Amino acid sequence: MLFYDAALESLKNNPGELTDSSIETYQWNLKKLYDFSPELDCSAIDERLIREFKAHMQELGNKPATVTKALSVFRIFVNRLRREGLIENDPFKGVRIGRVYTRRGFLTVRELKMLYLNFSDNKFLLTREECECVKVFLFSCFTGLRYSDLQSLTCNEIFDWKIRKQTQKTGESVYIPIPVQARLLLPSQLNGNGPVFHVVENSTFNKRLRRAAKKIGFTKYLHCHLARHTFATTCISLGIPLPATSKLLGHRNLDTTLIYAKYVDSFLDKEMKKFNRL
Repeated sequence: MLFYDAALESLKNNPGELTDSSIETYQWNLKKLYDFSPELDCSAIDERLIREFKAHMQELGNKPATVTKALSVFRIFVNRLRREGLIENDPFKGVRIGRVYTRRGFLTVRELKMLYLNFSDNKFLLTREECECVKVFLFSCFTGLRYSDLQSLTCNEIFDWKIRKQTQKTGESVYIPIPVQARLLLPSQLNGNGPVFHVVENSTFNKRLRRAAKKIGFTKYLHCHLARHTFATTCISLGIPLPATSKLLGHRNLDTTLIYAKYVDSFLDKEMKKFNRL
């Protein structure tokens, strides 16, 4: 059976398992493999082919992060098809994909305060839709919820100013006490199991967010995932222990949380002061 067809069929047979943005990411990266080898049969996948695919993407000028992502998606579907019995052995056994760390954008504590105050003072300048986008973005800055989790957040997942939710991306359960600043962004009534926010499609959300920011005098380039990065770096800047920050973010591995620590100068300053105790 052709790998591309089998992969798409596997994706179609698991409705509700992934968010729309994750499905788009998978399809986009599978298309790279299809362009490389449209008639690739499941039985023809081996270590040599994987390395040729990697070299092909590098020759096309793809960035290391792009190559790594495409290989990771390739491996995900190889493993799926192995479970379904369409592929026998693990062709990735001798292939190390590795990880590529790119600098993650975020708002500093000062910038977060500025955006929050600018919004509080000038929200009357915004349309209802723009106002909602800024609320959602700021709520994520103070809670760390992903875009997909903000979309699916329901009123019954908030009780006593605490969020208890199973995340869409990883399935991890998170428990997040809601800071005062974020409480003020919530609707006045949280009843039933309806959505807390109205979160529009990703590209529309980002366009409205940037338009709103400009209206209220905030010029830094914003997009939805910047908020989660901001939450992580703010936690570290405030001195919240890394294991606690990791738990709030719903990370499975502390190493993922440590990625943010290297971008926070105050964290590094504080840690290096320990040398003074020698």
